[in-house]
Amino acid sequence: MKNFTKIAVPVALGILGLFIFNSCSVGIPKGAKAVQNFDSKKYLGKWYEIARFDYRFERNMNNVTATYSLKDNGNIKVDNKGFDYVKNEWKESIGEAKFVNEPTEARLKVSF
Repeated sequence: MKNFTKIAVPVALGILGLFIFNSCSVGIPKGAKAVQNFDSKKYLGKWYEIARFDYRFERNMNNVTATYSLKDNGNIKVDNKGFDYVKNEWKESIGEAKFVNEPTEARLKVSF
């Protein structure tokens, strides 16, 4: 039984690692194409949420906005805000969007 465990645990961890690595990719879904000739200046500013899927990080929130601004390094600052009506407080999450390829291609990886 010990020999089985010595083999099974590393194999299971390896498979789990591959699964996690694959889920972190920034690939485009099959058939989808990133917008070309993207002008980030038209994208910048405050965007108001009008509809959404109920993701865990936005649960119990309303008045949600996303504000995009250009950073000195060429990346885009992402400032998400919303009001948690259960806790009666504003919440904010600041992240950064980096262009995957050229800045003229609307394909960005966002990290918070």
